[in-house]
This record gives sequence, structure tokens and C-alpha cells, in this order.
Amino acid sequence: MKIQDIKLGVYEKAIPLQFSWPEKFKTAREAGFDFIELSIDGVEPRISRLKWTRDELMAIRRAAEEADMPFYTMALTANRYFPLGDDRETVREQGKAIVRRAIEIASFLGIKIIQLAPYDVNGRASTRQTRENFKASLAELIDFAALYGVILSVEVMPDVPFINSVKAARELTAAFDSPYLQIYTDTGNVASTGADPVPDLKNGGRHLVACHVKDGTLGCYRNVPYGEGLVDFRRCFREFVNMGYRGFFVMEMWSEEDEGFVPYLKTAVNYIRGIMKQVDEMAV
Repeated sequence: MKIQDIKLGVYEKAIPLQFSWPEKFKTAREAGFDFIELSIDGVEPRISRLKWTRDELMAIRRAAEEADMPFYTMALTANRYFPLGDDRETVREQGKAIVRRAIEIASFLGIKIIQLAPYDVNGRASTRQTRENFKASLAELIDFAALYGVILSVEVMPDVPFINSVKAARELTAAFDSPYLQIYTDTGNVASTGADPVPDLKNGGRHLVACHVKDGTLGCYRNVPYGEGLVDFRRCFREFVNMGYRGFFVMEMWSEEDEGFVPYLKTAVNYIRGIMKQVDEMAV
């Protein structure tokens, strides 16, 4: 399999929120993407998506089918504000309820992978107890995800010290040894910590199911234009080839709801797809 054969998606927040779903799919398709990664974050109006009715979900699924752009992944960050390891039980229960509802939505829309924000706490000091709480909550959610055949994938986050690399995430997934808990890495997140994302990829092995293809600089993992940061995408894609990677790629960008950002999507896609093509040609 060529690296170009792997599905390349776009983070939904790269497309202005005010666009309708048909407009979003059209924008993504015209830019050169294969799918959109659905976002459910912790602020309005996206957190209200947890309250989508069956009819609303059906309309979105129908729009995806008509655009021939099925959903494959979801970025779930809403639980960041209700962390799964918080020392307050009410907060943990709210967080678990968010993830359970996200799993139900994913199942309905045909989403296979939920990128889970792995916060044990938010704005509070992480302790051994909060990390144990996080693991206990995660154990419950893995069982729930298994009922729906949906994979929870912990995102490598630079501001979560115990999961700020693929190696660290692998230690967590190994503790559960479940097909329903895997790893979602992010090249820009890893690079922003000062680490080289290429050797870190090897630590994931077959447990890497998705990757945010993103640039970053030291201490900064948002809004760094492709090619202007620390990430060596050629080396990254060569490593994915060597690993026999069979997950998804998602380009994570933020439009900040500015329609003037939309033309950059095609520029970014052409940049990444161009590197993919070069890597495939070198592999022949």
C-alpha cells in the first residue's frame, strides 16, 4: 500500500462553523480531502452536539452520504472541561457521560475512532490519585465503547505529562490490552515538546490508528503553517511506510471561523500530498 492510498481527512474546525454540512463537505472535497473529522469540543455550540436528536443525526449522515464523504474519526475534547480523573466524583461522572454519548453518536454516524483528550485534571495539579481515577474511568468507557464497536484513541498531548508522547501513550494502552483503546498521535504536538516525532512513532507499532498531520514549533502546537515549523514530514511519512501504517491521517488546522482561511486548505493539502507522492516514489 502506498502512503497516498491512506485516507487524508481535515479537522472540522479548519472549515468555518457557519457553513452548512453540505457546504463543509463541498469545501473539504474541493480542497482535496477524503473526509472530515467531526469535532465535539467543550464550548457552545459544538458541545450541544451531544444533544443531537435522531432526526438531526440522520440529516447529517444523509448529507455525508450524498457528498460521498463518510465520517471516519471524531475529535472529542469536550471532556477536557470535565476530566476523567478529577478528584470530584461529580466532575468525573459528567466526563464519563460526555464520552458515552459521544460513543453513541459515533456509532450512529459510522465513526470508527474517537480521539479522546486524555486529561486526568484541568487547571488543577495532577496527582497519583487523579491518574488512578482517570484509569478507572477509562476502564468503564472502554467496556462501553466495545458494546458499539467504536475505538477510543488517546491523543498525544504536550500539556498532559503522562501522555505527551507515543511511548507514554503506549504504556497506558498496554495496561488495558484492549482492541478498543489505541493511540492517536500528533506530529506537531510531539515536536512542540522538543522531541523528534519520527523515532517516537516506532513506539506505537500497530496501536497507532490515526495521526494529526500538523506542524509545530518549540512550545507552540497550533496555527503553525505547514513547512514553517520543526516537523520533517518526509521523514515522518517514510517512517509510516516502514511501519506498515494502516490508520488515518488528519490535517489539523483552525479557521477561527474566518472564511478567508478556506483557500489555504488547498495549499496545505497540495503541500502534504506532494510530500506523500515523493515518499512513495522513493519507496519504489
